[in-house]
Amino acid sequence: MLKWHDHYYVGESVRDESAVREKLDAGKPVPGIYLVTFSDNPHNILEIIPAVTLFQKTAARLCPEIVGMAKGMDEAMELVQMIVQTVYEETGDVLVEKYLKNR
Repeated sequence: MLKWHDHYYVGESVRDESAVREKLDAGKPVPGIYLVTFSDNPHNILEIIPAVTLFQKTAARLCPEIVGMAKGMDEAMELVQMIVQTVYEETGDVLVEKYLKNR
């Protein structure tokens, strides 16, 4: 089972996000969807991963908490930018994980 943040962000181009989430939770591939996750690498703030990689059970088990869903890499990058900018504007810092977990 994937770990989803309670208030994850969804890109404007994602149609029927609950259906997409159900497919991902069921281990079905969803082409064109990218997920924004917390990063396991301490040098990164967030990661963008193609949802089709979660079709592999090992990748799904290792997937960090999902904080965003977008259609296409460009929208995923815009989503990351928006998340980081929001956190910076509200806190004056870029501690995204701390901010999102405490909201």
